[in-house]
Amino acid sequence: MNFRNLTLVTFLIFSLSGDGSASDITIRVIPVISSNTSGKTQSFEVKTLRFYLSEITYLKGDYTVWTEPEGYRLMDLADSSSFNIASYVPDGLFFDAIRFRLGVDSVSNSTGAHTGALDPGNGMYWAWHTGYVNLKIEGTCDACPPPKKDFEFHIGGFQNPFNAERDISLKTTNNNIELFFDIDNLLKEAFSSNRFKIMSPGAPAMRMADAAAKSFYIKP
Repeated sequence: MNFRNLTLVTFLIFSLSGDGSASDITIRVIPVISSNTSGKTQSFEVKTLRFYLSEITYLKGDYTVWTEPEGYRLMDLADSSSFNIASYVPDGLFFDAIRFRLGVDSVSNSTGAHTGALDPGNGMYWAWHTGYVNLKIEGTCDACPPPKKDFEFHIGGFQNPFNAERDISLKTTNNNIELFFDIDNLLKEAFSSNRFKIMSPGAPAMRMADAAAKSFYIKP
């Protein structure tokens, strides 16, 4: 048996054994939003929350078992149904982790505006040279400067050194996945730096993109 065939057999052993069957999977995205980020006086209200999830991939060890054919999904707090993702994949495949991207990749950004989830009418597109907003959070907070006391975080950018897309991997073997996005933690980190607005690519957007990636989790 040559090395190529041995690699294929090894992949099949890994992908067809384990605890998590990938035949019919649902992902429920759950934004964690309370009314207080500090336990003290920083009460807030999130009025807009939108973000892109893409490249949803199921893994077994270091191997890719299946990648969702649907490219981009726009999560929108104003549309609760958008947080429910159904995956239909071949029977008999198994996984022990998922990987997904928060945001829009550089290829899709560099080719201009698109349709569907990437339609500019969704309010997530800046311009050809800055591309898509990966994550948008807007609202009001007692700690924000008057008179509006509002915050706006439009996180995006696809050109180095300010590429704000983030790949996230999480362990799970559950066919009914609850994917939590801790908005409380994300806002707490932003507010602790006295930052209430990010509206363009740059170092602040990169830091918030890092924090956003760390705010996703799946409970054991």
